[in-house]
Amino acid sequence: MLGKNYLDMIVIRRTLSNAPYFFSHSLFFLSSYPSLIIHQLDPLLIHFQDLPAMTSNDSQFPIRCRGLLFDMDGTLIDTTVIVERHWKVWCDNHNVDFDTLIATSHGRPSFEVMKQWAPAHLQDEYQTPAYLSKLEENVLKDIDGMILIPGAIELLQSLPKTHWAVVTSAGLEMAQERFIQTGLATPPIMVTATHVTQGKPHPEGYMSAAKQLGLEPKDCVVFEDAPAGIRAGVAAGAKAVIGMNTGTMPLEHLIEAGASPIVKSFNDLNIKVLDDGWIEITKREA
Repeated sequence: MLGKNYLDMIVIRRTLSNAPYFFSHSLFFLSSYPSLIIHQLDPLLIHFQDLPAMTSNDSQFPIRCRGLLFDMDGTLIDTTVIVERHWKVWCDNHNVDFDTLIATSHGRPSFEVMKQWAPAHLQDEYQTPAYLSKLEENVLKDIDGMILIPGAIELLQSLPKTHWAVVTSAGLEMAQERFIQTGLATPPIMVTATHVTQGKPHPEGYMSAAKQLGLEPKDCVVFEDAPAGIRAGVAAGAKAVIGMNTGTMPLEHLIEAGASPIVKSFNDLNIKVLDDGWIEITKREA
């Protein structure tokens, strides 16, 4: 058992210069240290997925807006392997075909997935806050395979708190903890599955986030990696829905859902807040 002066934390391993961060257990350090100490290990020969850097027409740029609305999982961080690992266990326990479930579950809150796939006699129990909280708690404890999308840390740190929000299908506790685990800047506004009655692809979440920023959805740009979220951004009336081709979904699915332009990571873009308060998004030259 650990002594009271130690914390069980994570090691952040930096991969190659344009690769994501990988997280694994575990680093012990004195809790009396005034700040988190991150040990950067030697670069590993692990490459970010071999994905097209950009699917766009140069005429789409520059994009000017007043607010940025980010999905979380698959857009800022990627816990796909974690989520799929836990859904596989659930499917095995409930005689549900995993491949069929996972094909339609990305970007959707757990309570929506349960409505579609849980056995009829368990629907009432599985829609209770207690059950859904337990389901997310199990996933929350798992950080093996978590990836931080390249450029996410630097981008969020550069943005004024008045200019961005996060809209996620995760519950509130899950979302808050993921930002703590990864060291990403704390969102000034966060709309989670806990705050909405209808999850993505319904536009409620993005419309709510824009309103809390004091903006109309047409003044905002959405960043999304999943078709459900892309459709939510389009339905909300966002000025643009930028598809994040981070490997969680096939590229053609992002295109079909209405994402445009499509990028591999935030490193494909220059995003800056201008003196007049507007945000300008341009394509980063290779």
